[in-house]
Amino acid sequence: MALLWGVVMREEFQRRVSDSAQSGRHSSTSVYFKSTKILRQRILEFLVPLTGQYGVQLMASLGEVWSRRKSKRRHKNKVLPVASESRLTIVDLVKSLNTLHTDAILQLIKEVVKKPHQIKGEQKSSLVDIPMLQFSYAYIQSISAQTLQENVAPLLSLLRESVQLNLAPPGHFLLLGILNDFVNRLPNLDNKKDTRDLQEVTQRILEAVGGIAGSSLEQTSWLSRSLEVKVQPQVCPEAEEPEDADMDCEHYDSLAQASTMVSSSAPSVYSVQALVLLAEILAPLLDMVYRSDEKEKAVPLISRLMYYVFPYLKNHSAYNMPSFEAGSQLLSSLTGYAYTKRAWKKEVFELFMDPLFFTMDMSCAPSWKSIIDHLLTHEKTMFKDLMSMQSGSLKLFVNADQKPMLLKRQAYAMFSGELDQYHLYLPLIQERLTEALRMNPSNAVSAQMFLMFRVLLLRISSQHLTSLWPIMVTELIRIFSRLEKSLQADKDVSKLAKVVRGAQEKNGPVNFSQAELDMYLSACKFLDTSLAFPPEKLPLFQMYRWAFVPEVDVSRYSGPDNALIEGERECSPHVVRVVDGIQQRYGSQNGLSDESSTDSLEFPLLTQHSLTSITQLLPFLRTLCCSFQGPPLHSQSNPPCPADYPAASSEAVMKKLECTIEAEFLDAIES
Repeated sequence: MALLWGVVMREEFQRRVSDSAQSGRHSSTSVYFKSTKILRQRILEFLVPLTGQYGVQLMASLGEVWSRRKSKRRHKNKVLPVASESRLTIVDLVKSLNTLHTDAILQLIKEVVKKPHQIKGEQKSSLVDIPMLQFSYAYIQSISAQTLQENVAPLLSLLRESVQLNLAPPGHFLLLGILNDFVNRLPNLDNKKDTRDLQEVTQRILEAVGGIAGSSLEQTSWLSRSLEVKVQPQVCPEAEEPEDADMDCEHYDSLAQASTMVSSSAPSVYSVQALVLLAEILAPLLDMVYRSDEKEKAVPLISRLMYYVFPYLKNHSAYNMPSFEAGSQLLSSLTGYAYTKRAWKKEVFELFMDPLFFTMDMSCAPSWKSIIDHLLTHEKTMFKDLMSMQSGSLKLFVNADQKPMLLKRQAYAMFSGELDQYHLYLPLIQERLTEALRMNPSNAVSAQMFLMFRVLLLRISSQHLTSLWPIMVTELIRIFSRLEKSLQADKDVSKLAKVVRGAQEKNGPVNFSQAELDMYLSACKFLDTSLAFPPEKLPLFQMYRWAFVPEVDVSRYSGPDNALIEGERECSPHVVRVVDGIQQRYGSQNGLSDESSTDSLEFPLLTQHSLTSITQLLPFLRTLCCSFQGPPLHSQSNPPCPADYPAASSEAVMKKLECTIEAEFLDAIES
């Protein structure tokens, strides 16, 4: 009947299209469809008498037909199924049965879900409850808001009784989908009893889905309430299915019918899906279900749900990344509502101070940027407390790591905010930076200082940065001077020592520790960022630029007074001195060559995360040497390619700087 109904509907649609186009040449696809009205009437005459005495059986049969109707493609990124055209035909057929009103349909669905019939297939038999709930989800979406308003009680009854059943996890996902659709279309219920019932049903469904989300967790010990993530592969719902796979709900149905309950021992394929669904629905749903004067009622429920989420966020292992990403999105959504902060404030701060906090995929970074921003926004003194925090008071880090790790978190706190959000705290920030510099900072601290300087350029307007420029430039000069001295010291060694060292350094220099390389890279990235900024956005830096990069090629200057006074040392920019030092020290031993790229270069130039040799900075430094002076002479053979300055698009540069610095905070995940 459903198949025949679908053919009739298509035929009527074709005729309407033909009539609207005023085409007299339309011919029916079959001799039997000269009068679709009669055929439609015959189908209804066959089905309507069955709705009375055999309503439950009719609805169960509908569920069986529903389970056999497939689409040719599974919809990407969907935890809840999207009904195919053939399934929507079934919905349309049921709505055409005038003896079945909405309340009666909901009652029949409830009866079938409570005592589901078995679907007998060629290879396996399964229950009709999940297909029935899939039909319910599509049916509820298809009816008008007015019809929904008139059937609040039957719908809440269906949800309340269904959530108590031993449904497979996808059944609870569908109940949450139905509830969410209902609340979004009817956000304000006039009846207080209906409101109370809605809150009760919401709580039960969310707790059921929360339990599924926690199905990949286990207790840390026998009597402990603490949970940790099971070491097992996790199924990510965002995997793209083949275009030609028979997949839409076939995959969904097979998972739904594989088990009628969540096993505590077998690996769960549903926990990631539950987290993804909660991330999408939870926060806006609770905001509508609980009115402004009732928000506090939702906090205990949120706390119970987050009990299943925080263990995933504490685990930074590669196998846990699907859950970590979904949990991060859920937390980001929740933290946007100030009333929820009691449920997450303490735990989020602990996660922020965790040594592994920055170990995550790039896809998780936007969520955590939002979470930290919400933490600092909802707690008015949190930013000041964080900036005033002394590294010695931290018990979470190893002593040697305390200062740089705290500096990195302070920089990230500023990065998570908007432009000038924290400019009133600049005196405090300047005080902390001065303190750190006064105490002879380690290489790791200096590296994090330059990262903080870059964040300051992005998040504080130039007019507020005037007092900080002397500090930033002085530190940059100090580090470049240190590098120059390290390279210069090698000039005085004997030829024999150079030969020995050259043999050692074929696989990379051994003189610089990794901490030193990180520091020099961070300093160069700060210079790169300062040069990348549109000049009008950093007017003060233009006064200091000459100290670092050559702006005039003195070898081409032919005017008077070109000779140095006797005994006077020529002043050359720091970048030039470092390039000379690297070339004199390493020459061509480590694969250095004078070949230049013909590719168009744009600021920022440095994107690498780490160095294995100081010589890896040479292409960057050479580019700086020729980017701020006139075009090269024709006589120059194979000159280095200059970078475009200033950039054609200021907006594109600022966006690239934002992405580059965000990636800078993240650490690689160990597999």
